[in-house]
Amino acid sequence: MKSLQPWALDYFEDKFAKPDPWKYFASPYERTKYQRQLDIIKDRSPNPQKILEIGCAEGAMTLLLAESFKGSKITAIEISSNAVRRAQENLEQFEDRIELVNADITEYLTKLKENYFDVTIWSESIYYLGARLSQAAIYDHLSKTVSKVKAGGLLVTANTIDLPEGIPESAVTLRPLIDCYYVMLSSLASPISRSTYVEEKLNRMYEYQIWAFEKR
Repeated sequence: MKSLQPWALDYFEDKFAKPDPWKYFASPYERTKYQRQLDIIKDRSPNPQKILEIGCAEGAMTLLLAESFKGSKITAIEISSNAVRRAQENLEQFEDRIELVNADITEYLTKLKENYFDVTIWSESIYYLGARLSQAAIYDHLSKTVSKVKAGGLLVTANTIDLPEGIPESAVTLRPLIDCYYVMLSSLASPISRSTYVEEKLNRMYEYQIWAFEKR
């Protein structure tokens, strides 16, 4: 079996060698998580014109964003070319409103405009930063991410906590690490909400939090 460097491009290409590896389209657990994030956006920013999605995978959440906010333009960034190829197929009906970018967000972020997006959504990928960047570099990356949001705009993120051993992401989803991301983001934008859920997916219970911040 090919040895994969943790969280390198090869890891995600290998994951997306087969469609929907994390069941983002098929799992009621994932769909509920998406809906909760959408509800926050609808409540706080019901008519966003420009949306940034970091880590769009094969476009499950992107599709919901396009359907929910019909006047929006969406920039969706994904590191895996396998995932982007399927996202293009899944989102073909909205190709005039969705820009799919195959890139590593840690490298692409500087190419995005400052104070530009009404909403940034970052679901289940923020914790990968912890395996790739130093603490200082993570804070700098989060600061630059927030800088892309307009004043009064939203940053919404969902993060699983304490994934069980045997799942590769268990090492980067430890509660103290996830708490650190929240503290960092809270110093950069005003916290709106922080909700915790424990729900079942594929006969196993998982805990996750959904956070929302407003750009000062």
